Amino acid sequence: KRRSHSAAAGGRGQQMDRDDDIIVGQRTFGCELIQQMAILLKLPQVGAATAQVMFHRFYAKRSLKKFDVRHVAMGALFLATKVEECPRRVRDVLNVYNHLEQKRVGATPVPLNVFSHRYEKLKEKLIRAERELLKELGFILYCEHPHKFILNYVQLLTTNKEVSHKLAQHAWNFINDSQRTNVCIKFAPEVICCAAVWMAARVLQIKLPSSSQQPWWEIFGAKKADMDAVCATVTSLYSRPKAHYVQLEPEPPPLPAPAPAPA
Repeated sequence: KRRSHSAAAGGRGQQMDRDDDIIVGQRTFGCELIQQMAILLKLPQVGAATAQVMFHRFYAKRSLKKFDVRHVAMGALFLATKVEECPRRVRDVLNVYNHLEQKRVGATPVPLNVFSHRYEKLKEKLIRAERELLKELGFILYCEHPHKFILNYVQLLTTNKEVSHKLAQHAWNFINDSQRTNVCIKFAPEVICCAAVWMAARVLQIKLPSSSQQPWWEIFGAKKADMDAVCATVTSLYSRPKAHYVQLEPEPPPLPAPAPAPA
């Protein structure tokens, strides 16, 4: 009995690990889709970053099984273009999404016909995703990103222009990678920026000013434990295989309540 109980517990643990792995993979896929769409739409990085934060905020409360990551990613980017004042037409967003979707399944990319049934269906999914995002986020759409702190932090930490440029570029790339994880909704942007600068300095082997009384990151309001957590989450992303879309089965409806016993 003890063996069967421990085997069952182990099986449940493995299933939970697999489920967590799928969830992380689907969130990563959705964020990468946002980034790819943003590049094709020639959006500024702030547009993609805002969309990714909205995406993570949405799935912090809603189910991946109920809401398709592809449609939520599309809706988040469309909404972010309005928030960040870089609007794109519905037609352009749908065409870019359709192009990437065709490439994903190995089909020859063909422009989306605006008079086709597929266009109408995709438009409907986009509008529904945007509506669900607005409802879940309570119309609170403002996002502050770590990117805006990079230059100030780097210029305060080094006076060498060449070193400053390299450090800022590597930190920028690290922050862009971090957007594929949910650290953006767990930690303040200042903490993520400090983690990015610290990681960039390690990669480039740049010695940053240090003090036994107060480390440089504490000047910017960050704690080393939080920075370590950010770095661990993002670096774990680098060891994962490339994210692929997975069709998740919808959750079964709840069982009906038993009928009351006759009096």
